[in-house]
Amino acid sequence: MNYSYENFAKDGTLTLLDPLFTLILIFSALFVIIVLRFAINPKIMLFIGTFIILLSAQLFYISGILVDELNLGGSRKDFYMLIAIVVIQVVCFVIAFVKSKKK
Repeated sequence: MNYSYENFAKDGTLTLLDPLFTLILIFSALFVIIVLRFAINPKIMLFIGTFIILLSAQLFYISGILVDELNLGGSRKDFYMLIAIVVIQVVCFVIAFVKSKKK
């Protein structure tokens, strides 16, 4: 198919939302550094982590709808990024919880 945006799909795989997943993954990785350097309340960390995970899951769901409607294939990279985001956010919560118990 021909699309007005050349990076919309490559080889029949939707790549339009890849930059958003990458941005969220980078933000999550930077958040680990913040949690390691500063003491953050675990309840706040749980709220932020849950929000980021839900945002990523919603983006993945929308990606699935677009793939279905446009008869394209889904990107494996998006799924792996979603799993990485979930793991990073769980690690952030655990670090914040452990640091709060040490005090």
